[in-house]
Amino acid sequence: MIALAMLVLLAVIPGTAGAHLFHTVYEVPDNQLTRDYLVLVKLVDYPYEKFDVAARTYRGEERVRLKPGGFRGWLRRPAEPGLVFKAEYQLARWSGTLAGECRRLDAAHGTRFASRIETALAARQAEPVKAAFREAFVFLIAEIFDALERHLDEPEAASTLYQFLGRYHAVAHEAWLNVHDRSRAVVVRSALDAVERALGDRARGVPPAPEAFAQQRTRVLRTLREAFGIA
Repeated sequence: MIALAMLVLLAVIPGTAGAHLFHTVYEVPDNQLTRDYLVLVKLVDYPYEKFDVAARTYRGEERVRLKPGGFRGWLRRPAEPGLVFKAEYQLARWSGTLAGECRRLDAAHGTRFASRIETALAARQAEPVKAAFREAFVFLIAEIFDALERHLDEPEAASTLYQFLGRYHAVAHEAWLNVHDRSRAVVVRSALDAVERALGDRARGVPPAPEAFAQQRTRVLRTLREAFGIA
């Protein structure tokens, strides 16, 4: 099955904690995919505009991390890439890249993310790079929803997946929607909150609500597709 690029930290998340606590008590860490994406976005934006480094980061030829006042290069490939979540719900080392994820989505959905991003990087155009990734993250979020559906009856897994669902939306969509499409931003935020409620609450004896989950998943994905012009 196709792997989802998602870090699993169940060992450090209390299994009995209510999912609502994560918004204020725990900060969901980024996985390697979101780290690379956030760095790439900063690299292509003013004042850095380091498109050559951004292209190498995109292809996985170089890992870069932020430091005060600029960037610091890592190894050509890190010895210990982050643990990720796979569709089979297993821990595994992720050796993927942003480029590889885009090619995978292109093959699965008939999109052109890889060529669009490569063309924009070569042309040193930041906005087309970011626009393509905003669309790509819609498909990644859809995959997280699929995994959530399969694990609704596993509270710890569902809670963790929900946090990464929110994180993917936060890094790729939330700020853009708040600025450019406030009405849809409100709809998505409301629907994501409803998804959390649909996961149930084991501590209070509230079971998951699959029908409500399915309705809100449709609402989130439809709104994101409309916002970013995805047919």
